[in-house]
Amino acid sequence: MPPTQRQRRQAAESDEDEDVHQRPDSPADDGNSEVDHMHGVERDETSQLIKKLVRYALACEYSRTPIRRDGIKERVLGIHGREFKKVFAGAQKQLRATFGMEMVELPTKDRNLLTVEQKRKATKSQSQKEPTSNSYMLVSVLPEHLRVPDIIAPSKVQSADGEAAYIGVYTMLIAIITLSGGELSDPRLRRYLTRLNAAENMPSSNPNNENAPSEKTELVLQRMTKQGYLVRVADNKNAGDDDAITWHVGPRGKMEVNNEAIAAVVREVYGGGRPNEDLERKLHASLKVKERKPPRSAAAGRAPATIQEDEEEEDAEVNDEPEPGPSTRRGRRG
Repeated sequence: MPPTQRQRRQAAESDEDEDVHQRPDSPADDGNSEVDHMHGVERDETSQLIKKLVRYALACEYSRTPIRRDGIKERVLGIHGREFKKVFAGAQKQLRATFGMEMVELPTKDRNLLTVEQKRKATKSQSQKEPTSNSYMLVSVLPEHLRVPDIIAPSKVQSADGEAAYIGVYTMLIAIITLSGGELSDPRLRRYLTRLNAAENMPSSNPNNENAPSEKTELVLQRMTKQGYLVRVADNKNAGDDDAITWHVGPRGKMEVNNEAIAAVVREVYGGGRPNEDLERKLHASLKVKERKPPRSAAAGRAPATIQEDEEEEDAEVNDEPEPGPSTRRGRRG
């Protein structure tokens, strides 16, 4: 046999031997590649679901709509309902890192505000687990020194001025209701709106609009109720009586305007933003907030008048119920 043919034959045999030795390992290699491919697809799907949940949370917060768990399963997860915890945790991480916010659960509705039928159903369905609202909202996780208007300005929903005015109105109403013991009758609410020059109209979402610089107070109160800032409760037993309607702070109102925010409003209105020893004692008694140490020169001064002191004459004419304000005694129902 010529040398060239012998070399070709030896090369062919060696190639066959290599194929024989490699064949047993090839199925395992295919299996590993398939597993890696499946894991890659799962990671991509989870990543897309996380992004989708982040967009859904931002859209809900833009319209001040609660981020409901049922809505997440229906509009975000779909057939991947079992991935809720993983997707929720991933969305929280992305919201904190990118937007400086996170989702927190809204408080449950106060049992005292439930109707008789709602209380009966709640009692029947009561379990050993603590009740949850299964609804969330976005809150800032920025440090306190960064939560200033220069950094966190009012959002431009329609106009920054309209948003700032709306925030100011519902913050003031929440503060008044809280300092009244958590409940305010409808006539008393109307009296405060009159003093705020908002009995009939309030600034609109765009007060710079010459055609509609303001809107009806009733419409604004309805919006605050729908968005969860206020809760309007009507007692059917006393239908027709003005005192049968009471106003309370809603779930979103409790989260956005906490006791520290209410104390800041009182300090600004009654103390000009400066700490005062007498005022700080009253705020601590009413709201359980931490007292601020006033300067020595201000500590010797008299505390500014409170809402109670401002309305002594008006209360004598209307009724003997105390008005809301920082007080050393517990507020009574309005």
